[in-house]
Amino acid sequence: MLRELAHVARHAPRTLALMRRLPQHELYATLIASADAAGLADRRLALVRGLTGHVVEIGCGTGAMFPHYRDVRVTALEPDADFATFARSAAAEAHTDIEVVDGTAERIPLAAGAADAAVVALVLCTVPSIDDACRELARVVRPGGQVRLLEHVRSPRRLAGKLMQLADPLWLRLNRQGCHMDRDPLPAIERAGLAVDRVESFQIWSAGLPAFPMRLVFATRR
Repeated sequence: MLRELAHVARHAPRTLALMRRLPQHELYATLIASADAAGLADRRLALVRGLTGHVVEIGCGTGAMFPHYRDVRVTALEPDADFATFARSAAAEAHTDIEVVDGTAERIPLAAGAADAAVVALVLCTVPSIDDACRELARVVRPGGQVRLLEHVRSPRRLAGKLMQLADPLWLRLNRQGCHMDRDPLPAIERAGLAVDRVESFQIWSAGLPAFPMRLVFATRR
C-alpha cells in the first residue's frame, strides 16, 4: 500500500497539470497511452486473443483496444461524442472492420444473441449499475459466447480495500470521468448468468495513473 501511495504522490503534479491543459478525451488518450506502454497493451492483446465472429465492445473510449483485434467484426459503443470522434480515427487505422456507434452498457443497440463475444475494458468502474450492464452483456452475447473484461478493482486486502472505499468520493471528484476505485464486478458477472472461466490479477505502474489492482476476466455465456 505504501508503494502505491508513493507512486500517486510522485506523478500527481504532472497529472494535475495535464488535467488543467487538456480536454477530457485528450487527457484520457494521453494517460492510457502511457499505461499501454507500461504493459497494459500486452494485457489488452491477451484479452481478445482467440475471439472470432462478431464482437461488441462496450465503452470503447478513444479506441485503445482497436489495434489488438484481428479477423473479427467489431461493433464498438461509445456514448461521448468527443471520445467517439477520436475512436473513429483509430478505427480507420485498425486491422479489422470496426464500426463506432452510439450506445451505453445498459442499452446495447443489438438484438439478443447477436454477438459472438463482448469486450469491456476499463468501463465497469464508471457505469451507474454493474448489474444492469452485466445483464445486458449476457443478453446480447449468444449462449456459449465469450465475455472478456479488463477492469481495475477494489483491493482484496482488507485494509487497502477499506481505504479505497473511503477515498472513492474524493477520487470520483478528481478524475471527472465517473470512475470509482472500489468496485468488484465478479459477483454481478455471475448473477447475470455468465460463468467465470479464468481471472488474472495484475498491476500496471504507469506515470499519471494510480497502480490499482487490476484483473482480466474470461467468462462464458451460459
